[in-house]
Amino acid sequence: MKNSEFLKNYLIKAKDILKDKKKLEALLEKVLIKLNDLSKDKKSIQEFSEHISLFVRIVESYSSGKYTYVPWKSIALIVAGILYFIYPVDLIPDFIPISGIIDDIALIAWIYKSVDEDIQKFLEWEKSLKS
Repeated sequence: MKNSEFLKNYLIKAKDILKDKKKLEALLEKVLIKLNDLSKDKKSIQEFSEHISLFVRIVESYSSGKYTYVPWKSIALIVAGILYFIYPVDLIPDFIPISGIIDDIALIAWIYKSVDEDIQKFLEWEKSLKS
């Protein structure tokens, strides 16, 4: 990403939040509230929403100790992405129609691709629980 310094700041915040279970739970609750608000524009937001929901499941499983096979770098990137999504101050403010969410979508897509191998392993683990 062009603004690696900007992402670096979110990674620092992510590492801090990962160390505090209450902060992590509060963050995940905010994600669910914001996702609910975004769900009104289903077509353009669906994949983004699915990625964020998956990130939440990964972080919840990691935090609870049920699934700890995620490398620190990957879990930190995922939490940084969640933070970027939640915090209203980002590159393009969310109150700007359509454009305000584009940077969120781009960053989440980039993170998803960056940690895709770890995501696939998590999805396999999650699927094994259902069988």
